[in-house]
Amino acid sequence: MKVQIQRLSSEHDRTRFDCGDLILNRWLAQQSLQQQVKNLSRSFVLVDLEAHATIIGYYTLTLSEVAGSSYPSRKSPPNRLPVIRLARLAVSEAHQSQGMGELLLMDAVQRAQEISRNGGGVALAVDAKHDQAAAFYQRYGFTPAPDIPLLLFLILGNHLGTGA
Repeated sequence: MKVQIQRLSSEHDRTRFDCGDLILNRWLAQQSLQQQVKNLSRSFVLVDLEAHATIIGYYTLTLSEVAGSSYPSRKSPPNRLPVIRLARLAVSEAHQSQGMGELLLMDAVQRAQEISRNGGGVALAVDAKHDQAAAFYQRYGFTPAPDIPLLLFLILGNHLGTGA
């Protein structure tokens, strides 16, 4: 199987995607393109090039900000900090535990770094749904917020004295 990550479009079959989480499935099917048209977020889909309409997995990025007190920094950050938020990440049940989540996450990190370089943003932030999801992100260098353990950050560049 040869896969590729593409920006979500109307050519992708959003209705048949099933990651086992009804909320993530429904959001992809019913809201993802609307959010994109309104410039509220961008979604990217992992597809098999031989069946490019079928979505194997997806993630969504949006711009956001967080309270400075939530940011894992050695210095005193400002009250609010700009971040790139990984709003959603899901892999179809048929493709889970095959490294597809890692592939999507690494693509999201690369895009977040580009956004940070060109427009700002100190970190890629994610609100993990549960401890298992938080553990997944921590394996890739995400650090939990000091006050909210399911809010995690991947520091982008050398911001606010993190030494990253």
